[in-house]
Amino acid sequence: MDTKAEYLISEDDFLVILKTLLKESFVDKIIGAEEKVSRKTGEVDRFTVSPKAWEKPDDFETYPLSNLISYGYARTDSAAKFLHSTLKGAKGEKVALVARPCDTRALIELQKIRQINLENLFIIGMDDKGIATNVSRQLRSHKDLDTSKIVKEKIGDNGLIFQFEDGKTQEVEIAVSENCSRCIRKTPVIADLSVSDIGIPIEDRNYILKVHSDKGIELLDKSGLKLKDLPKDIKKTHEEKINTIHEEAKVKREKDLEEWNNLPQEEKIEALKKCTMCGMCIRACPVCYCVDCILQKKRKDKKIDNVTYQLTRIAHDADRCVECGSCFNNCPMNLPLSLIFQSLNEQFKETFQYTPGESVEDIPFRSAKAIKQMELEKT
Repeated sequence: MDTKAEYLISEDDFLVILKTLLKESFVDKIIGAEEKVSRKTGEVDRFTVSPKAWEKPDDFETYPLSNLISYGYARTDSAAKFLHSTLKGAKGEKVALVARPCDTRALIELQKIRQINLENLFIIGMDDKGIATNVSRQLRSHKDLDTSKIVKEKIGDNGLIFQFEDGKTQEVEIAVSENCSRCIRKTPVIADLSVSDIGIPIEDRNYILKVHSDKGIELLDKSGLKLKDLPKDIKKTHEEKINTIHEEAKVKREKDLEEWNNLPQEEKIEALKKCTMCGMCIRACPVCYCVDCILQKKRKDKKIDNVTYQLTRIAHDADRCVECGSCFNNCPMNLPLSLIFQSLNEQFKETFQYTPGESVEDIPFRSAKAIKQMELEKT
């Protein structure tokens, strides 16, 4: 994906960009983000961000950008999932969304199976160092940390970095999702604009904005913003940091997958026996699209065991998996789903030269079109 221009913007500038999308009728709706209110305390929980459809510029005055970058959407939510399940895939209206790299890959796979209309989307991607999961639970051991004073967060090298109302910062050992630590696709595959905080200190209130399409250029022109070109030193730091993150993930991926592939088959099956068939993996998956899930029906009718349940789901989604890790992140039994799908993706790449979520032009190797093409090549 080409980059046409790079700027340095503030969070207020980002809000202007979102509002311009609606004011200038680029889109009919925006999949926005909002902090949820805790049922227990009645207070805002900045660690839990949910998607919400906005239709008017006045519908929002803030946008929890640093929260979304650090935690992603809550539990089974994702931008791609919300677009498909709640906004009917933007088939009859134009929609803007802020999407993680795995979201953009999911959009490509959903387009292939005609579940969404990419032509109706305005995509604001983001560079991704990973997301911290179960943050509230992980913070229980840090009783001296006043979370009500946090104003910004950032994924650091050793955990989460928090900035407080008084300007002070503190890095806390909060684990980033294991799936993210192995992900080697850290940038969006498709986008009109993209944002990033990688390489920018938390004390700096700015973000990097990249422009990737003519629509993106037009939007910025109509926003009226006086944009500041990205300084060379920040650009250099950003690119070096992206490369470092990628190389570290590559090393971990190779190590973890080698260990997984060397495990006896019996141990792998034994791990799946912990499955409770709760369905969280299905609800979380952004490329699951069946209206009536046969697995859920068989579970309800008690006509399937837990290992067959998981193996069937894996077989169903394997060549569409975009490695978002939502199934693993949401599994209450910590099944090694991330390793399973990443291992399969490596095999598909080697055997069929196919990687899900790269391009709408790529033909899935299990599709009728691919099989027919293979048969023609043999003759």
